[in-house]
Amino acid sequence: MPWSPTKAFPHPLAAMSYGDADAKVANYLSFMMMELLTWQGLGDLINKFRRQTLHLDPISPMWGFQLLSRLRIPYSYLWSQTLIPKPSDWDEHLNITGFSFLPLASSYTPPKDLLEFLEAGPPPIYIGFGSIVVKDPQALTNMILKAVELAGVRAIVSKGWGGVGVGEVPDNVYLIGNCPHDWLFQRVSVVVHHGGAGTTAAGIAAGRPTVIVPFFGDQPFWGQMMARAGAGPVSVPYKELTAEILADSIKFALKPEVQEVAKDMAIQIGEEDGAGGTAQDIQDRLDIDSLRCDICPDRLASWLDRKTGAH
Repeated sequence: MPWSPTKAFPHPLAAMSYGDADAKVANYLSFMMMELLTWQGLGDLINKFRRQTLHLDPISPMWGFQLLSRLRIPYSYLWSQTLIPKPSDWDEHLNITGFSFLPLASSYTPPKDLLEFLEAGPPPIYIGFGSIVVKDPQALTNMILKAVELAGVRAIVSKGWGGVGVGEVPDNVYLIGNCPHDWLFQRVSVVVHHGGAGTTAAGIAAGRPTVIVPFFGDQPFWGQMMARAGAGPVSVPYKELTAEILADSIKFALKPEVQEVAKDMAIQIGEEDGAGGTAQDIQDRLDIDSLRCDICPDRLASWLDRKTGAH
């Protein structure tokens, strides 16, 4: 997720409520505040590591705050610019290199009843919340089943870690366990999930409109970016979700124009080489000449620990 200040969007972990504030200024300041809070919480641990492991002097939170930005430390962000274009206020040391995927579909053998379900009707939607654990799995199950009924769709529902799918389910719903997203998402019409970065990437790479139901962390951010790209509805947090809202979100994602946006994004992502682009970006940033010894240029420079003699 982005950690470099920009006016284009807020820090993914900042719960922004702009009010009368200038959105661009508020976005930029949100990165400052989140990093300052991080240093306030982790500064002691960072300085302990500096002293005991690296044998470096401690630094104050006010100096460590925004240190990477001041030193212009290069970043390679692994998402596609089809989802989040590079902000115009990011300099050359901040790059976006594309999604990187671990293909798992080729080694997956689907169960017979799953194949039969897929062949028995139009492409279903997918609903899954991954490792999210809810207080009342039965209530969540009931809400999902009601939303599927209201939307008039078939659905593959992931059991996940939250115990979804307790009890009997109708014939138009299939409960699934572990299944590679790169295999499954090619066979559904819409994906509904919690907004984890990996699931978000997998869904849009498959060309599927995405309904994000965020629970916490950076999940609202990915929902906001998906809606801004036009590949999904405005996300509604889980605590505000109802069967009617979920059904409306599914219907929105099934609109032809939304489907078309998702397909176009998938085509562009398919032309990218995220892993290769990241490797090339890292290699391009390495200034080999600056890594050589000043006295013996044919040798790599090394750092000597004065206390331990290690290098």
